[in-house]
Amino acid sequence: MSSTLLDQIRCNHEEIERLERLVVQDLQTHPSSSKDRLVQGHRVRNTIHSIMRTIEKLVSVETYEDKDGARDDEIAALGGHTATGINVYSAFYDRLKEIREYHRKYPSGPLADATADYEALLQVKPVISFSGEALGALGLKVGGTLQQRAERLFLIKNTPLEKLDKKHFAKPALKGNQNGDAKAMQGADSSAKQIALTEAKVKKLCNLLDETIERTKQNVVKKQAMTYEEMEEERKGEEERAEIESDEEMEEGAFHNPLNLPMGVDGKPIPYWLYKLHGLGQKFKCEICRNKIYKGRRAFERHFKESQHQDGMRCLGIPNTKNFNEITSIEEAKELWKRIQERQGVNKWRPEVEEEYEDGDGNVYNKKTYSDLLRQGLI
Repeated sequence: MSSTLLDQIRCNHEEIERLERLVVQDLQTHPSSSKDRLVQGHRVRNTIHSIMRTIEKLVSVETYEDKDGARDDEIAALGGHTATGINVYSAFYDRLKEIREYHRKYPSGPLADATADYEALLQVKPVISFSGEALGALGLKVGGTLQQRAERLFLIKNTPLEKLDKKHFAKPALKGNQNGDAKAMQGADSSAKQIALTEAKVKKLCNLLDETIERTKQNVVKKQAMTYEEMEEERKGEEERAEIESDEEMEEGAFHNPLNLPMGVDGKPIPYWLYKLHGLGQKFKCEICRNKIYKGRRAFERHFKESQHQDGMRCLGIPNTKNFNEITSIEEAKELWKRIQERQGVNKWRPEVEEEYEDGDGNVYNKKTYSDLLRQGLI
């Protein structure tokens, strides 16, 4: 129902959203042939043109500038504003009465379904117009059906104009109105000059790219004639050549490392994505480890179990337990240890049970177990 200005605006917005969803759904499908791809392109283009036409309706001066005040009056009426004051209930029942009258008048009106026609629209084959201008400029007939015009155009693909049958050429115009003939001739001359200029530009561009085009054609023909095994062998050969060139650059020391990336095990700068993945751009300073700086979150977390950090904690008289992970300041470590002692009360920390030790394989033991295993020569 589009009896009001606001409802017409709503319908236009709904139509735009529906067409946008249709374009997205159409582009999500991958045509299996060139013909289907061409048809899909024309279908999407026509849908976008429909969207643009609907948008032009919405941005018109009459719709949004509201010079006649109809839009403001409808908004005020929806809010219950009347000449005597505000009456919301009266506005509601008036609107309800209007809707009932509409449906009583049109009882079998169609129901709008935003998804019902998607499949049908996606299968529509757009009508591709062919005016026959690439024909009029050559003096050929421009009438007939689309197929006849296309066949006439394909005739000149391999046959010169002077060898074509005369029945394909348009009849010369009869001598009559001299002014009209003069204007027609001027228009034809202008069109012919424009076509000739375009052809000259294309020919010049082809001459400039002649070598590149020829090499591309040869490469395509070569690829088409190769088997899968030959293509794989060629690919491996290119990779080997790239490795040789890379090795030569490495021997010459010609590494381009403007970001100062750290070196990998192969002696080359690590990839930038790996540098970002491990967060090597982040630097963490640990005061307990004598102000040592660790690059990357992984190295920072690992250092809490390393000997240097454990020695620093032992010098402070603090057990290196999980409670002190992420603590790098000496003052913070002392303050946390003081709070732990106050909370434990009589249950003081017992080094032989709670102090952690780590062997060469990364296994963690308390002090008593570690000492026993060490005496027995098991670690």
